[in-house]
Amino acid sequence: MPVTAVQIRVLGALVALLLSPLAPALDSPPALNLDPRTFTVSGLSSGAAMAVQVGVAHSSRVRGIGIVSGPPYLCAQGFVTKATNDCLTLGRTWLRELFGPMFGLSLFSSGERDIEVMDLIADTKKLAQRDRIDPVAHMAGQRIWEYRGSEDRVVGAKASAAQHTFFLHFNGLIVRGEPRATPHTLPTNDPSQGACDTSDEDFVSGCDFDAAGFMLRSLYKKPRARADDGAGQWYALRQADYVPVTPGMADPEAAMRMLGLAESAHVFVPERCRDEKCGVHVALHGCQQGMTDEAFQAFSEGGGYTRWAGPLRLVMLFPRVGAIKPLERGNWDSVGNPMGCWDWWGYTTPTDLHGYATRDAPQIRTLMNMVDSLGKTE
Repeated sequence: MPVTAVQIRVLGALVALLLSPLAPALDSPPALNLDPRTFTVSGLSSGAAMAVQVGVAHSSRVRGIGIVSGPPYLCAQGFVTKATNDCLTLGRTWLRELFGPMFGLSLFSSGERDIEVMDLIADTKKLAQRDRIDPVAHMAGQRIWEYRGSEDRVVGAKASAAQHTFFLHFNGLIVRGEPRATPHTLPTNDPSQGACDTSDEDFVSGCDFDAAGFMLRSLYKKPRARADDGAGQWYALRQADYVPVTPGMADPEAAMRMLGLAESAHVFVPERCRDEKCGVHVALHGCQQGMTDEAFQAFSEGGGYTRWAGPLRLVMLFPRVGAIKPLERGNWDSVGNPMGCWDWWGYTTPTDLHGYATRDAPQIRTLMNMVDSLGKTE
């Protein structure tokens, strides 16, 4: 039977889709030679806050934390108003835009506020004493890479300084990325990622600075490593399969939605990790970056991570969280998570002040379950 021109075009499109390195496959990763008992984690903005929470709560397993524009551990103290007004520089204007005029009260002010780091340190020690996080002694020697652009108008210099003081107190090995004039974004050295200013709405920008590369080389103590072309294969994990199911929430899909998690996380496996033993790095996007496929792709595929996966022998896990509209989960939830941020103020643990930052936090448990699954063989 003769092949028509339309059939040829359709066949060509299917072949291009299958061969494209930017198109995540729908199947789960194959059996890999991994040891997920220790891993590293990083993130941007709320993803950086979550990376810190995972790193502190599971400090016996997390050997390094990469922080790009993130607030310190427990900064929000379980309150969205404190998260936005004290830990960030956004103040009442942004709060009012998100949550309504009640947040325009005079007690909320724009600008930076001092952060009482010693209070955060004391609360961290109490959580460890109550066995809600790993013993703080494990943070000694933990490698920390932190960066904040001098033009960042979301996370201020005081929050960054508090982050530094916090890990210094626990004897973390801290490396600060050289300050550059970058806004609140993930800087890359790829000009196709957009202008290095606030007009770049996916928060991944071409800033002539490979933040992911500097960070990963620092965390793995391989400063001479060189990036490759990012060859490898994409896979997907169905996040509902890894959500901790509680007695009152027996449906994994419903539990996933209550936590604001998207349908799937993506996993990047460089070619060499099919045969060689590799490590695991978890990369967490910032607010809004999980709300659309385009923004999530910009972070996971355009953020620079994959070009270092092969040289550093790392399987990359990119979890994803979406938005929860105010009142979407019921009348008790007038705030929700409309910007699609990882939980760093308590929207998943409304009755537990510090619960969002402990080993039992539902988002953290989900992330750890996914990490553990990557090391299982068929």
